[in-house]
Amino acid sequence: NRVGDYSTLMETRSRLARIVFSEVERLGGAGHRVFLGGASQGCTVALDTYLHQARRLLLGGFVGSVGFIPNDHQGFHGATRELERLITDKEQGQRPVWLQCATDDHEHVPWRTAVKPSLCRAEGRLKGLLVREVKGRGHILDEWEGEFMHEFLKACIP
Repeated sequence: NRVGDYSTLMETRSRLARIVFSEVERLGGAGHRVFLGGASQGCTVALDTYLHQARRLLLGGFVGSVGFIPNDHQGFHGATRELERLITDKEQGQRPVWLQCATDDHEHVPWRTAVKPSLCRAEGRLKGLLVREVKGRGHILDEWEGEFMHEFLKACIP
């Protein structure tokens, strides 16, 4: 659960930022209508993109499962600073950031060593953060992901 190759991360960040910018542009600059999300590795890299782009593009929010909040320590250089900036942004920091975390995932995205420590930096500080802890399926959440997404959409999309 560390970035293996910094150049690959930078390429991924750049590619995702272009996609997100394009979507905001298609909506006439209405970034609040663009939401990011993902599962597992896709959750973490999408959340990294959200941290870097949310304030600039005024994005609507984030929803993800079985990932963690990226940080410099795990190779996501600049993510720790961007999280702090998001936390202190009065408007953007209140936008929904929902994470569904498997507390019994001990292998793929380990709860105790990757997820829980990443949440400590944001819980109680990032106003829009909602963390749902689930147990009973390990890393594979199957329909729980769909149910979580459905709840997010009902709560966050007018």
